[in-house]
Amino acid sequence: MKRLVKYLVVALFIIMQVGCETVVDIELPERDSQLTLNCLFNSSENMKVTVHASKGTLEAGELEVVRNATVTVTGTDGTIETVKTTIFDPKNFAEYYTFSFLPKSGVNYTITASAPGFKNVQSIGSIPEATEIIAVDTATVINKGFEEGQINITFRDPAEKGNSYEFKFYALVYNIDTMDGQFVFEPITQELYAYFSDVNDFFGGDGNELLVTDELFNGREYTQRVNYDFQLPYLESDTFDTAGFEPALFLSAYLITEMRTLSEDYFLFQSTYNKYLFSSGDPFAQPVQVYGNIENGFGIFAGYNSTFDTLQINQGLFPSPLDP
Repeated sequence: MKRLVKYLVVALFIIMQVGCETVVDIELPERDSQLTLNCLFNSSENMKVTVHASKGTLEAGELEVVRNATVTVTGTDGTIETVKTTIFDPKNFAEYYTFSFLPKSGVNYTITASAPGFKNVQSIGSIPEATEIIAVDTATVINKGFEEGQINITFRDPAEKGNSYEFKFYALVYNIDTMDGQFVFEPITQELYAYFSDVNDFFGGDGNELLVTDELFNGREYTQRVNYDFQLPYLESDTFDTAGFEPALFLSAYLITEMRTLSEDYFLFQSTYNKYLFSSGDPFAQPVQVYGNIENGFGIFAGYNSTFDTLQINQGLFPSPLDP
């Protein structure tokens, strides 16, 4: 009996050693490169489209721009336009297929793109009707010992179910120089960090700090409270030395509120993309699949509609083009 137990122990040890040393080769299926098309569009800007070639699962590096694509947009209002060349945008440091028309709300747009060596891709998108801002007011609050701005945005949600919104905030000042004895005003804007006030800090919103649906206020007037960190944009001048210059004393400052009414595709993309960014670098986070709506390819083609409110939050000694 003891000899049998001894043999069993030896056999078990050998099995464990073999199991620990076994190498399993996993062959990932190869996948042809596909077109990646991205375009978030609204009614105040010409439609601009990026087209790239996708990479494999283990391929590193940035996506390669596809410059020989043919991109066509048609609309139910009779719009039809084809663009075959890219234009470099130094502001966004990107190459776009740029269209000459302004998209309209209530029109369904179909986009198609083709390029040698790739399958044709297609998608459909539209711009929803804008939701108007009724009122905006601000206050200063202390959060965790730090001074922050707080803004209340009041609007009336349309009665249809499934509306969604995104909020963005910008600081605006007018840099001042002189030319031929006259003031020259240069507008300078920068986007502000912001989060919903009930989240209580910038990084506690699970990556969706500025997106909201009308699930709890469908068809009613609603006020969204947001905290923001206001910083004046950096200023330079060719006329006078800005070292030691206190912008808040001399320059009027404005807070611009942008409320975007989102198409369903835009909301699904932006919410999953935010979660993806929020979870990046976290080894314990659940994998996030970013939503896309491009047939035979990757990317997003979706519309939104914006309304704006501009509120003066600082009165400087220098004049401003927005002074009453």
